[in-house]
Amino acid sequence: MDPTTTSPKASRFLLVGVPVLALLVILGIATYKRANTPEIGEPVPDFTAELLEGEGEVSLDDLRGKPAVINFWASWCAPCEDEAPLLKRAHELYGDQISFLGIDIKDARPDAIAFVERYSLGYPSVRDETQRIYAAFGLTGQPETFFIDSEGVLVEHVAGPVEEDILFDTLDILVRRDA
Repeated sequence: MDPTTTSPKASRFLLVGVPVLALLVILGIATYKRANTPEIGEPVPDFTAELLEGEGEVSLDDLRGKPAVINFWASWCAPCEDEAPLLKRAHELYGDQISFLGIDIKDARPDAIAFVERYSLGYPSVRDETQRIYAAFGLTGQPETFFIDSEGVLVEHVAGPVEEDILFDTLDILVRRDA
């Protein structure tokens, strides 16, 4: 057998085995990242980040004392655009009882500011430039929304766009738990 030719078994492995192995590695990495996501009933990771607009910072400690909704978003994310008016309405209805915070990820600052202005969100947003918050919460995409009680414990987590009924039902639960 000529050493420069590839056997049928080796060719088959290269065509099938290598892509399958690569897929398993990618899934393993995604699963590892996802393992950091806080579980319901656990405290969420603390963070501090610079406000997207204006001066100052926001930390998780600033939100303690009343329930909070933390929404991770990006200006180029179509599902984030779809849920922005819903989150704005939720803030208008529950903003005196529940803190709302947006966390912009993987975005240019001017694009993020334009997004906030376009949807007139009305609640603060911070920018996670280094993706430390993103990693601490175990995110794999956006949007993702975390519902947190007044003690900083996770009540609900929605990976992907939050649906209206789930949003308002969970907000009602947060308000009742805090009463």
